[in-house]
Amino acid sequence: MLLQKGGVKYRKFCPGDWRLKSVSDKMKHPASLKDNIHKILYGDEEEKALLRQSFFHIADTPKFMKDMGLNGQYFSVRYGVISRHMGKDKDHQLSEKNWLDLIDEIVKPFAIAKYGDGYRLFTSVRVNDKYTVAGVDVKTIGRGIRVNSVTTAFGYNPGKIEKVIYRSEKTTLDQEALLKGLNSPSYPPDQGRDRR
Repeated sequence: MLLQKGGVKYRKFCPGDWRLKSVSDKMKHPASLKDNIHKILYGDEEEKALLRQSFFHIADTPKFMKDMGLNGQYFSVRYGVISRHMGKDKDHQLSEKNWLDLIDEIVKPFAIAKYGDGYRLFTSVRVNDKYTVAGVDVKTIGRGIRVNSVTTAFGYNPGKIEKVIYRSEKTTLDQEALLKGLNSPSYPPDQGRDRR
């Protein structure tokens, strides 16, 4: 079954799995989250019905993350993950801008922590003045393709973070405080990291 939207052809391989038809697209990504987030959040019922069983490509996985165990070819998210967050609570209520920012920021988190069998990626995207964390599980989908599946995204309340496996060299005082489980930085912003 083919669907053509905006000059791009998609082929439906199985329920909810719209992939680019182009033969030059070697990885056969699902439809782009960037192209669909507005319809997911604000579309009419007919538009949402077309997307309801879909997965969306967020970004390709950088090598440094693959080396840490996030070895999916790319990050993806299901429609249901986004829709169940709408109206849940203020920390899970990501705006269209938050989701668009997350598309860029998920591949450059300031920290990554192990969380059970999955991971938590700490990003600089702010929701209710809190840093956004993406919960990610590595999953195998059809034909043995591994993906980093985003299972949740929310504004993170500071607390104990068990196992940080990656920390960016460019963290701010606020980010360091969050990673230490504090509510605010230990030093005023104007003193900076080198003045400790």
